[in-house]
Amino acid sequence: MKKILTLGLGTAVVVAAGIIAIPAFAQAQMNGTNGNGGSYGYQQNITAKAGILGLTEDELKSQLETKTMLQIAADKGISEDDFHASMQKSAQERWASKGLTQAEMDSRLQNMKERQASDHEGNSANRGGMRNNRHNQ
Repeated sequence: MKKILTLGLGTAVVVAAGIIAIPAFAQAQMNGTNGNGGSYGYQQNITAKAGILGLTEDELKSQLETKTMLQIAADKGISEDDFHASMQKSAQERWASKGLTQAEMDSRLQNMKERQASDHEGNSANRGGMRNNRHNQ
């Protein structure tokens, strides 16, 4: 009888922990957060792009409400090719600092180039909706 009671109590504790932990984990995933309140790639992208464009992060976020990233770059006199090249260089430096192998970086760079090639109308990264971009690098 004692074993059944102990087993029942242990099961209840595990179920209660799951009821609490699973929604919190799911919410963090939906918000794109890393559990510390920061987004994985979104913040890195905003920081890098703002630096390339000579804007603060807040200025860039504000402009993204009405313009695409490439429109903002053009307003700053930066060509699409130069902007993409700068983003690629920034990403490669970030990946190298994280210890990625050259093969991993090459694969990510290829994916980045493919997304940049389609950055015109359909890609959320170009419309400013970077939180929804599944390829935040």
